[in-house]
Amino acid sequence: MTALVLVLGLGVAAGGWIRGRDNGGHAAGAASVSASPSYSMAAVTDACDLVDPKPLTKWSPNPKGPPTHEETRPTTDDAGSLSCDVAYTSATRGGYSFDTIAMSLEVEFTDGTAPPFYDHWKHLDTVTRAGPGTSTGAVTDLGAQGYWSSAIADSLTVQRAYVVCVQDGNVSVRVKIDLSRDDTRGPVASWAELDSIARSQIRLALTGLKRK
Repeated sequence: MTALVLVLGLGVAAGGWIRGRDNGGHAAGAASVSASPSYSMAAVTDACDLVDPKPLTKWSPNPKGPPTHEETRPTTDDAGSLSCDVAYTSATRGGYSFDTIAMSLEVEFTDGTAPPFYDHWKHLDTVTRAGPGTSTGAVTDLGAQGYWSSAIADSLTVQRAYVVCVQDGNVSVRVKIDLSRDDTRGPVASWAELDSIARSQIRLALTGLKRK
């Protein structure tokens, strides 16, 4: 009976964080966190303007296609969101390389006292995706709350994934960096370098979204 209650409880918790919104424009979820409307996307026309991908070119200098971005404006059913994806490769035009690096920015706004999307991301990165080769910890120097997570999967290539995510006021911001390297070549970015880049992108995004 105890196991059944635990399974049902986990199912309810996971189901509460489905991406849907309620009729009041709130993210679905049971818990609530007070969210002061201190951030806004009103002045943002391109989410990629909120980040600086230049540090990524230390490992792979050539753009792997143009940046992609999406801006979902607030409605009565959605508090609004932003995303930006950039990628670089060490291959020259027409060539192929295992040496790549990519970065994604995700921003989710929250209305009123609805729970922040941060809670969903934290569960995804630190619980759902936990396993061999992963680590996580707290981020205490950005926003009201935050975490970092890392994952490594080395086989024929060196694979690194690093996430920094924070919640502050009415916004949740997540930056993920994915690095792939041929394991016979270098250099491979250190965790400290990836952490520094990710945190700097979070700072830039929060600054750009701060309500004037």
